[in-house]
Amino acid sequence: MPKSLCENCRQMREVTTPKGSRFLLCQLSITNPEYPKYPRQPVTDCDGYLPIEKPLDGRPDSNAS
Repeated sequence: MPKSLCENCRQMREVTTPKGSRFLLCQLSITNPEYPKYPRQPVTDCDGYLPIEKPLDGRPDSNAS
């Protein structure tokens, strides 16, 4: 699956169900109805994207200073 911006976004919170399913919750959806609560993956463009310093995959973020 192509890489999703959500994986490296400060606005995302990972939700794992008791059965092991994994969902990416967009916390912008709490205050802005234009953002879906659980965006369809992969997300390749998002106005609310804020990169985190250390992505979930452990590789350094090229956008961090």
